[in-house]
Amino acid sequence: MVSWSDGSDSSEHTRQYMSSDSDDGTIKVPASTEDSDFEGPETDMYVLCRGHGKAAERRVAFEGIHTGRRFLCCAEKEGKNCGLVEWIDPSWPTTLENALSKLWSMYEQSKMDRNEECLMHSFTVHDLTQEKKKLQASYEKLVEDVNALMDAQEQRAVIERKDAETTKLQEKYDTLKNIAAAQGTVIRNMKLKLAKEKKNLQIHIDELKKTVEKSNVKLEGIKAIING
Repeated sequence: MVSWSDGSDSSEHTRQYMSSDSDDGTIKVPASTEDSDFEGPETDMYVLCRGHGKAAERRVAFEGIHTGRRFLCCAEKEGKNCGLVEWIDPSWPTTLENALSKLWSMYEQSKMDRNEECLMHSFTVHDLTQEKKKLQASYEKLVEDVNALMDAQEQRAVIERKDAETTKLQEKYDTLKNIAAAQGTVIRNMKLKLAKEKKNLQIHIDELKKTVEKSNVKLEGIKAIING
């Protein structure tokens, strides 16, 4: 609490020392927000903290039921801080404290939900990425098979020039041709399937991104309510 001196000298500031009421002389300083109307060292009352004898720093609380209350605290940036020194504003009415408590609970719950949702989205994107890699590998294998079949077809001209085994070679060629046609159909079907699955994966990823954006908008709305 503040201890005021009884001096009335108007030629210089009267020093007023402050200390906390906790057993170890330190109270945790609440989180604060910037306020140009109440910031910097307290020079009007020339209030000093007990631990360092420095002018107390003016801040505005931004934490729980104390949100919006002005207070003075130790201005020490390095070493041991004296902690909270004195509240300037009295406690808010119970109804306002309850409202602030609920808003902060909603904010914290929203943060937890968002973190959990982002984690789940990360797992989903990871799984989709792995599935995409598998599909890509399958596609590359099909391309290799097609190239091998194309090479076989190119050898047909050489085979046809051999007189002794013309008939047998023709039969082999026909067999390869049928296989190539069947393989080509399979490959075309696989390409269509891969393209469809790739499109579905992209849609799913876009939906996940939209969900994250909505969560961000919701969080910003809650912040706006709190800051308002």
